[in-house]
Amino acid sequence: MKKFVTLAIIATIVFSLNAQDATTVVLLNYNSVKKKVDKSDAEIQDPKKSVKAATWQKRGEIYQDVFMIGLEQLTEGMDPTTVKLFYKEPNSTDSETIEGELSETYIYDHMSYTFVNGALQDWKKLDPIADDPLRIATDAYKKALELDEKGKLTPKIKESLAELKNQLKRDGVNYYYSESYDNALGSFENVLEINEMELFSGDMDTVMVQYSGIIAREIAAKTENKELYLKAIEYYQQLAEVDFGGPNTYLQIKMDYMTIGDTLKALDILKEAYQKYPDTVNIIANIADTYIQLKQYDEGIEYMAGVIENNPTIPESFYWNGRLLINKEDIEFIDKAIESYKKSAELDPTIYYVWYDVGYIYYLQGADFYDRSNTEEHDATRVKLIELGKEKYMEAIPVLEKAYELNDENSTVKFETLDLLQRIYYKEQMMEQYERVKELKTTM
Repeated sequence: MKKFVTLAIIATIVFSLNAQDATTVVLLNYNSVKKKVDKSDAEIQDPKKSVKAATWQKRGEIYQDVFMIGLEQLTEGMDPTTVKLFYKEPNSTDSETIEGELSETYIYDHMSYTFVNGALQDWKKLDPIADDPLRIATDAYKKALELDEKGKLTPKIKESLAELKNQLKRDGVNYYYSESYDNALGSFENVLEINEMELFSGDMDTVMVQYSGIIAREIAAKTENKELYLKAIEYYQQLAEVDFGGPNTYLQIKMDYMTIGDTLKALDILKEAYQKYPDTVNIIANIADTYIQLKQYDEGIEYMAGVIENNPTIPESFYWNGRLLINKEDIEFIDKAIESYKKSAELDPTIYYVWYDVGYIYYLQGADFYDRSNTEEHDATRVKLIELGKEKYMEAIPVLEKAYELNDENSTVKFETLDLLQRIYYKEQMMEQYERVKELKTTM
């Protein structure tokens, strides 16, 4: 099963770039293009021709043709019958079934095409005229621009470079499908390289920056290469600077920093995101959770106080403030945590995890009183401890029942809620309710 990013790339790039007019079939001839390449190679060695911009401009076009051999009428997802309509019968075919998917490869003189379940997935050049024709074309156009002092060829070169970027994107997608991630990243980065040319000054291909970050991250995950994670972060920081992707871009940077173990930088980028998106719940939640992971509870509480002061109407801010307070463990902070949770519930009574946390706190307090009563030798004190335990359990019941009622999204927490209720009902010998929640657990 191919990853989501591949589908996104195909949807946004390949189909938009490679649609062909089915009534016009123009195929490049391998031998003719090879002759043009040989001629161009000779011309750039010629003292007179090598200093002409037109020589290099033409070379760029030739090497773009080199890339397009076997791809002229091809579109990703094309069925085998249509491929044969354009390229005739293959010399041979190979087929195999992998994880229930039929993979067929059509082999021609200079190309092979692989279909999965009847749709073209990727292609491969078998005896390419040049290993990296698009790189050669890029360098040729750069040389042409350098020699074109009067700018006569500049408009035409810019047009060719625009098409070259499309070809690089197509090449990158194919490499990605072939799981050649290093080459896919190289193709996408070559697009970014062209965008940095003065000819495209001011242009930023945010999609390519994003995909370069995605591919860098995927390679990093497979190779545990920290430098590639940092490269992915660099790309996403470029996106953040132009507000591409909104808060999610910052959250991805945070995740990358966490992956390489730099929690402090993860916190810094979240704080930067908060300055730009102060009303985004996910940013607020991630800041608080990162403080908790760092065990910097006091600093986190202080930061959340500022968040609440800036916008006292966000219920999740009070919830996460409660989470930070509860980690302090002291009685006074537990009471403050419950107070903060209750404020969150006042602002939005539908947040199930607020009710769950409060119910869990009451349960723990009740269990603590009961445990202490088991070892207490003084009768009056023991009775009092049992009373306090029962009181906390009775407080926990309606809160946990509400948490269960509201929770339609997290089955794990829902099960844990029933488990706590089952323990409480059994302890208090509320057997009808005990049997009810026990049955509910078995049906989850």
